[in-house]
Amino acid sequence: MEVLERLSTNDGMLSVVKMGNMLALRNGDVGYSCIYTDASVYQPIYMPIQRLLLSFTQSNHIEDALVLGGGCCTIPRYIIKKFNNTVVIDTVEYCEEIIFLTQKYFLINLPTNNLNIIKDDAFSFIEKTNKKYDFIYVDLFVGSVIPKQAHTHSFLKCLSEHTKRNCLVAFNIYKSSIDECRNLTLLGSTYFKLFAIMTDEEDENSRYVIFLNGNLNALSHLNIIESK
Repeated sequence: MEVLERLSTNDGMLSVVKMGNMLALRNGDVGYSCIYTDASVYQPIYMPIQRLLLSFTQSNHIEDALVLGGGCCTIPRYIIKKFNNTVVIDTVEYCEEIIFLTQKYFLINLPTNNLNIIKDDAFSFIEKTNKKYDFIYVDLFVGSVIPKQAHTHSFLKCLSEHTKRNCLVAFNIYKSSIDECRNLTLLGSTYFKLFAIMTDEEDENSRYVIFLNGNLNALSHLNIIESK
């Protein structure tokens, strides 16, 4: 394992670590992002989200995607590679040091003409943007803690107002309890037609809450533990 760079931030010490064909960003002991630096389409983390997107696009077209909590563009990298750089991606990241490291290390040999890295607070951005999206991925953490504002009626309402007719919204709620997942689905059920709680077979701590205006059958082969 080779440490390529370290940067001190208000939220801790960031480090870029290279391990063979993988490149990772860490904040102390907390992993923020990880990518394959070779020609791989699928990326080493957030595999359920990658499968989810592929399943969703079997019956829906994605033109515009939004990632709140951009990190080092793991999900945007997958989208760019899987969909041949045809999706316009806005990725919002408030930490300028993460943006600096992303642009220095994580975008090499990747077409980025449809990738917009936006330095902003995620909650502020979603309130003021005029855009609507087919896919929104919410990956908001301060260290290892999810901000309370991410699980509020006002935030869910704001997300729903910036989605297109057939849309997919996914929350990364790593290490959250099932009850916390259910509370989030209850909030979102006011604004979205369908919901699902999804797990990762390879990581018992990984959970995702999915909101969908579309066909739930598209998710039938994924590891869904509850849905409506």
